[in-house]
Amino acid sequence: MVAIPTAILAKQGAKQAQKISVQYLGFDFVPLITSLFIFYVIAFVIAKFMEASKLATGGFMALSNLLGFKVPSSAELPDTWSQLFTETGYKGFKFWDIINIMAVLIIVVTALNFQKSTEATGNKVQPITWAIFGLIAGFITIAGISKLVMKFTERKFQQEFR
Repeated sequence: MVAIPTAILAKQGAKQAQKISVQYLGFDFVPLITSLFIFYVIAFVIAKFMEASKLATGGFMALSNLLGFKVPSSAELPDTWSQLFTETGYKGFKFWDIINIMAVLIIVVTALNFQKSTEATGNKVQPITWAIFGLIAGFITIAGISKLVMKFTERKFQQEFR
């Protein structure tokens, strides 16, 4: 029995996904989705680090110091940065609101760069490609940014009737 290494299978699968994406959709969405995944993983690690800094007391501090990690307490971090990770956020903005806005901007800039490079070659972007860019951005907007918009409309509404 011959064992095929999973790395080779994954590489071939990624190549096929890219080929299909370009052939049917006109754009290779695999690097965009991979970049967004890595972006969100890094944001998650930052969020967990901040959560650990809030809990940086007693046994947790001793354990992290034993393992060689210096986790600063929340008092050692700038107040603005610490407020981003609270329930109220910094002036209404939370860390994940900023991350979601940045993710949508990454998608929009990628779409516009693709349009520019496609039109430079004399071609047009296919409608299905625009639709998929819109679906990805729409999902992030509905999942995260819509909560931020609701907060702002509530505040504006409350200010009008004061």
